[in-house]
Amino acid sequence: MTESRPWRVLREHLLLDRSPWLRVMEQDVVLPDGSTLTGFLLTEGRDYAMVFALTPEGRVPLVHQYKHGLRGAAYDLPAGYLDPGEAPLHCAQRELLEETGLAAAQWEALARPILDSNRGSNRAHLFLARQARPAAAPQLEASEAGLAVEFFDLPRLLDLWQHDDTLGLASAAAIGLALLRLGAL
Repeated sequence: MTESRPWRVLREHLLLDRSPWLRVMEQDVVLPDGSTLTGFLLTEGRDYAMVFALTPEGRVPLVHQYKHGLRGAAYDLPAGYLDPGEAPLHCAQRELLEETGLAAAQWEALARPILDSNRGSNRAHLFLARQARPAAAPQLEASEAGLAVEFFDLPRLLDLWQHDDTLGLASAAAIGLALLRLGAL
């Protein structure tokens, strides 16, 4: 494998700052071969945690809600942004409880993928939570109005994972990794 060398930044300009949600920068860079690339766009977003929760009955809660980027409704695993200084596991536990009312006895990290390694740097912290049971009533934020929780058995979830064209990338990755970990693939 050849050595990968970093690009050298000549100029960086902040184009958009909607902190804490999104920042967009434009850079002019020198590539390893010496050529210059102008106007390269980078994004900065917040890390978030996402949970594949499994009940003792072998069912997985998904949230179904309006996603404005899609201009329609979609299924996703329970997820939410990390608060400043918050540990990813704590965020995952908090979001599972807030969105579904479930708490889980066993937790394990699945992965921490970068969502777009070419343009951005934020990560999705993916978790598998086992023995998820009802613990409280869901506590939804205003942006989650209309959110519905639906429980899927593994065959139905596998079908959704393979055929739903609105499933988000992080949810698709977490479902695949969790199904592998559970020996369901």
